[in-house]
Amino acid sequence: MRRSPRRTSVPRRLAVLAAVGALLAPAPAFAKEKAKDDDEKTGTGVSKPAIVDKLAKRGRMDPPDRAQIHRFRGYILLNKGKIEPAAAELRKSLDQKALDAASAQLTTYSLAQLYTQLGQYDEAASLIDAWFAAAEDPKADAYYLKAMILVQQEKFEQALAPARSAVDMTPQPRESWVQLLAAVYIQLRDYPNVAATLERLVAMSPGKKQYWTQLAAVQHHLERADRAVATLKLAGQAALLEDDREQRQLARLLFLRELPFECAQLLEQGLAEGVVAPDADAYRLMSSCYLAARESEKAMEPLAKAAELSPDADMYVLMGQLLLQKERYAPALDALRKGLAKAKAEQRGSLHLLVGVAQLGSDRLEDAERAFRAAQLDAKVRPAAESYLKYLEAQRALRSQQPIQTASNR
Repeated sequence: MRRSPRRTSVPRRLAVLAAVGALLAPAPAFAKEKAKDDDEKTGTGVSKPAIVDKLAKRGRMDPPDRAQIHRFRGYILLNKGKIEPAAAELRKSLDQKALDAASAQLTTYSLAQLYTQLGQYDEAASLIDAWFAAAEDPKADAYYLKAMILVQQEKFEQALAPARSAVDMTPQPRESWVQLLAAVYIQLRDYPNVAATLERLVAMSPGKKQYWTQLAAVQHHLERADRAVATLKLAGQAALLEDDREQRQLARLLFLRELPFECAQLLEQGLAEGVVAPDADAYRLMSSCYLAARESEKAMEPLAKAAELSPDADMYVLMGQLLLQKERYAPALDALRKGLAKAKAEQRGSLHLLVGVAQLGSDRLEDAERAFRAAQLDAKVRPAAESYLKYLEAQRALRSQQPIQTASNR
């Protein structure tokens, strides 16, 4: 039989993982049909498989007997973990069209489960539809199995009703059923219901951090940023945010919600505890948070580390500009020179201009002139460089007149 194609999307993996436990466990009626052990003996000391084989070798059998032989074989093979031959035997049993109604229903359901495990979703779908057509009172497990099959066929709109029925039919649904419903909502891009279903999963299993982080991500997508921050803060207080990615996710949300000081302190703590990796992005975000919180002095240390670790000159440029604003010309000059070593061609003119400003502030006019003339080569900053050069000429003229004025005043 042709097998349905498989894909590996994140929501589909979630649905598959959610289903494994339920699919491996047979329905209660199905469990009664299974032998307790592969080599379990009867009272005569002969194994049950041997008895079934002996019966099958007898003379002509009518269809009901043949159907039962295939059925028993199927359950024995299944008990031995031989899924494919077990499915083949159950298929032969149904093909006899001679089982009584109750046995046919049990076998149909069991074979739908087996085909689902084998990835034969089209065959599983036909069987579960036939089972529902004859079922008088379908239970939640059956709705879950039908939804699972439809998800594997990527028929998400059709999967929604049975997935919802499985969850709604009992006051305490299994976690895997709610997971599957969340996966269906994700595929349908019904994010409000994704959020509501994830909130239910958080309540069911508050110790599973993936539910908290997924819920925060969906809340952020829905522009419920305050809720997203609150969700991650609760997860953090429960010591569930244990890895780098989750800490950064919360830090960014705090920054976006205009809580920059909390963002910076979270990162500082994460770096100190070794949870957050000490890389350029972490230090850049921390410095940005401190700057947004108007804590420019506290921003300097992470900014310097970000500049050192970064492959480009951007952080050195920012650091140099901040130091120039504070009229701290010597450290500004040091940062800008380090930036020149990493600068791209299009950045060099701007950096030379800033170097000139730092030299001018340090009263090194000759060095400032060399820097401004280097900046003149860049058309983007040429007007500014020429203005500074004119200012230098004026300063030199003024200084040359000062000794004359001093002598005339004596």
